[in-house]
Amino acid sequence: MNIEKKMTHIWIGPKPAPTKWMNTWKDMNPDWEYSVFTDEMMKSRTWINQHLIDRYYNAGCYAGAHDVIRYELIYERGGFWPSADSICLEPIDELFNSPPNHAYTVYENEKAKPGYTSPILAANPDNEVLKIIINTLHKLPSKYLNVSHPYLFTGNHFLSELWKQIPDIENKLTRWPSYTLIPQWYANGSPRYNGPGKVYAEQYWGSTGFKWLKKYSDGV
Repeated sequence: MNIEKKMTHIWIGPKPAPTKWMNTWKDMNPDWEYSVFTDEMMKSRTWINQHLIDRYYNAGCYAGAHDVIRYELIYERGGFWPSADSICLEPIDELFNSPPNHAYTVYENEKAKPGYTSPILAANPDNEVLKIIINTLHKLPSKYLNVSHPYLFTGNHFLSELWKQIPDIENKLTRWPSYTLIPQWYANGSPRYNGPGKVYAEQYWGSTGFKWLKKYSDGV
């Protein structure tokens, strides 16, 4: 493994955390140090991109604030930061076998959203890719954020455009196949992956998809 075995969930905003889902990550990986980064922790400190976090949070766009927070926390602390709106199906150690300088993420859906990746999920502290992301976002005035669609300016669309500007990104970033953590895309009717690749998680699409609306109460 090339990262420390530290796993953290972020949960901010007024809704109750889906603790049943979150606990599956801890239970499936008992030798990892596990913690939850809370709303109170977020408010107790100052961030590099405080202006973006405040804009999202005050508008009730917690998914957007979460993305910006996660970039900074991974850069500071390293480790793995899985999505709280997912469940773990398999131990994850074998996923982290890239060179030491790599950051990790996962494709959203190679066919439906070519080039789109989830916000960074894991890295060692002081990772170069995270530094580029944080510094790029720092130049973005908060008034330009689309709080209804955070993926455009700080999420997966933003990243898909940023990757094009980093010529040697393949030497710095590991992008897992979508089925690894996202075996079924959020759109209604999308088929679930049934190929030979190993599936480590089930994604429930907390801010976007139909599964969350049906199963939220089961996750708390």
